[in-house]
Order: sequence, then C-alpha cells, then structure tokens
Amino acid sequence: MLPVVLALAAATCFASSTVTQHRAASSAPEGSGTGVRLVLALLRQPLWLLGLVFGLAGAALQTVALSEGALLVVQPLLVTGLLLALPLSVLVEGRRPPLLEWLWAVAVVVGLAVFLVSARPGGGSEVAQPDALRTCAVVGAGVVLVAAALSRAGSGRYRALLLGLGGGTALGLAGALLKEATGRYEADGLLSVLGTWPLWALVLAGATGVVLNQSSYRVGVLTASQPAITIAEPVAAAVVGAAAFGERLSAGDGARVVQLLGMLVMISAVVMLARLTAGEAPGADPSKTTRVTPHSPEEELC
Repeated sequence: MLPVVLALAAATCFASSTVTQHRAASSAPEGSGTGVRLVLALLRQPLWLLGLVFGLAGAALQTVALSEGALLVVQPLLVTGLLLALPLSVLVEGRRPPLLEWLWAVAVVVGLAVFLVSARPGGGSEVAQPDALRTCAVVGAGVVLVAAALSRAGSGRYRALLLGLGGGTALGLAGALLKEATGRYEADGLLSVLGTWPLWALVLAGATGVVLNQSSYRVGVLTASQPAITIAEPVAAAVVGAAAFGERLSAGDGARVVQLLGMLVMISAVVMLARLTAGEAPGADPSKTTRVTPHSPEEELC
C-alpha cells in the first residue's frame, strides 16, 4: 500500500511541475529555441524553477516508492498525473480544454486502471540482471534518438507528441535505472553505486528526458505532449521491469486480453488527444493549430 500512496503523491508533484514548466517554456523569449539552449534560458525564470522544485519532490517520492515496490506498480501510477495536470493547466494557463479532451484524458486513466487490475504486477528482484539491463538501456536510447530525429521532420505538426514520446521514454528508462541504483545502495552501500555505469546512465537519461520534455512544452500545448510523456514513461519502465528485474504480470489468456485492452484504450486516448490539439479531429479549428518553424538537427538537443 505504501508504494501506491507514494506513487500517487509523486504523480501530484509531477503534474504540478508539468503545468508550471509548460507555462514557463511556452512563454519563453522568442530566441530561446529548443533543447539545451531553452533549458538554460528557463533557468532564469522563477516559474520554471518552481516547477523544478515540484519535479525534484516528485523524484524523491518516486525513489522511495521504487525502493518499496515494483516498477510495474509504481511507474504506471504516475499516469494519474495526467488528470491532475489538466485542471491545473486551467488555473495556471487560463486555458479551457474542451469536453472531448477531458473525456479522452479520463479514458487514459480508465485504460490504466483496467491494465493494473488485470495485470496485478509484482515479484522481481531489487537488482537487475546486468546484461538484460544493458540491452534495455541501449534499446531505450535508440527509441529516444529516433523520436527526437523524427520530430525535426515536416511542419512540426506532431512535434510536441514525438518530443514527449522521446522524453517520456528517457524518463521511464531513468526510473528503471533509479530502482537499480537504489537496490545496489541498499545492498552494498554508496560506493557500489558510484562505481557502476547505471548511475551515470541515470543522470544522462534524466537530463535527456528533461531537455526533450521542455522542448515539447515549448512547441505545443500541454495536451499534445503530456499524454505521450505520461504513457511512454510507464511503458518503458514496465518493459525494463519485466526484462531486467524479473517482474511479472498475471498470466492466462483472459488476463492477457484484458491487459491488452487496457493498453489499447490508453494508446487510443493518447492519439485522439494529439489529434484534437493538432486540429485534426472533426470540428477542430485549424486556425488554432500550433505552427512551429522546423529546426536544424543540431538544435533539438542543443
């Protein structure tokens, strides 16, 4: 029960961080660009720094939750931050999301609930299998790089979605590496953590996730990027949890079907939210679609 409570508290902090940082990033000076340059510019904005404090508090709660529970339990619960982020965006940004956005946001959380109830995740070890963790890190890095590369193409219509996908994947990988670092610390002490690659990969993955997420906030409205971030993070962490930590979901054909249904509901809701904010849903106003000038490949992470 404690990991669940801590994960929900972390989700609340992350939602507060998301909304305040999105507000700061979307109103950054014109020449701020994206990537690292944007983050450096945002470091001078008090609102963004407040969001950073919320994010650090969420990370601290997430760390304790991961030390007490499985990745497959903790990381998916962070999806609840999506429902919290929408009403907070109304208060902070003065934006009024239409009813359809609320409905699809609720669908994301309903899909999560169906998945968790049917999956009943658990088991696993505190420390990952080294080879499996290394493979997951390489594959995760590849997904992040591909998403960042694809976000540079075309008119940028789905740029916020792709950047959110890359950023969420990086943070999901960081969550798994955080569990590994926590497990090693509890088993062998601080020196055993400092001398291993997962700690430094955690720093890199976390920094990459922050940069890509801030870039996604810069180029699109919150409901274009936040669903992708919110889904990609637990999915990436769940894959690592199953492959490297030996965590398992409920077996059986019936359970698998319901789990798949929950995932499909979440993914469909994310796609519909992206289409609504991109102006592609029926009845959407194309004049309100965010237009962003494409950047060169070097600008995305720099």
